[in-house]
Amino acid sequence: MYRFGVSLTVIVIMLFGITALGGQSLTRAQDATPEAGATTRTDVRYVVPFGPDGLNSGLTATTEEEGVCGFPSSAALDRPDAWDCAGAEGQIYDPCFENPFILPDDPGQVACFDSPFTTDVVVLSLTAPLVRQKDVPDAGMGLAQAAGVALEPWDLPWALELANGDQCTLLGGTLTVMAGETAHYGCTDGGVVFGEVNHRQPVWTVNYLAPGEVASRLVEVVAAWS
Repeated sequence: MYRFGVSLTVIVIMLFGITALGGQSLTRAQDATPEAGATTRTDVRYVVPFGPDGLNSGLTATTEEEGVCGFPSSAALDRPDAWDCAGAEGQIYDPCFENPFILPDDPGQVACFDSPFTTDVVVLSLTAPLVRQKDVPDAGMGLAQAAGVALEPWDLPWALELANGDQCTLLGGTLTVMAGETAHYGCTDGGVVFGEVNHRQPVWTVNYLAPGEVASRLVEVVAAWS
């Protein structure tokens, strides 16, 4: 009798196709979502909408208008280049990421996203200079500090892709408290994420409540976006 040993090694490589210098196409997070338990490390992803030649070719500017950015972003909390901005008619956009290839003395430009799961953006040409004295550790965390809450980077990423396939973005405005926990994220499938993201292990987890369920459960985070 012969025994054959078959060894199969599967290497799953998740590539995020936004590059600062290549102008290559944007790869959306939902293009490759591993099943629950398959994740060995949460994929940390940074949105980089501009290259040396302008807006990344994988993005579509649905609107181009003038605007101002007077406050740090309350969505992309750990990004010193992310802003809360207002458009020509007073529309609020957050987060908006600045173009790092524009000279400091030239009028600034930002790209504003609803979420990282879409390639549509609003491009604002700024009519007032950005306040660049923003400290990285404090960026976007003013509301949390005012409430007496100490946040570390990645406690509340801008967006999450979960192992169950749901996609969640950080909520703004008045937040709901249930079971003594704040619902920080709203998800596309109707679920919510309570509390902060547990990012102290290679695979991050969140407390997720699915619509119609009476109890929340821990779900792995496939990708976290900033």
